[in-house]
Amino acid sequence: MGFAFVGSQYHLEVGDQDFYIDLLFYHLNLRCYVIIDLKISEFRPEFAGKMNIYLSAVDDLLKHAEDGPSIGIMLCKEKNRNIV
Repeated sequence: MGFAFVGSQYHLEVGDQDFYIDLLFYHLNLRCYVIIDLKISEFRPEFAGKMNIYLSAVDDLLKHAEDGPSIGIMLCKEKNRNIV
């Protein structure tokens, strides 16, 4: 409860590269953006790096001064506890 849907495959341009966030929401009570990244494979460490790019870009491009820091959620098909 308290989520507003912003978009799917939400386009961000960082530098000269294009990135697409799977699902982007805004949480009305927390006053922050929530990024959801969907993966059809098991978790790989490079996924965390990409999420960090998304978080930084959303905070730089979309976040207002009164908003809290963005939250990233990654949903993977499988996980290896040692790697995660």
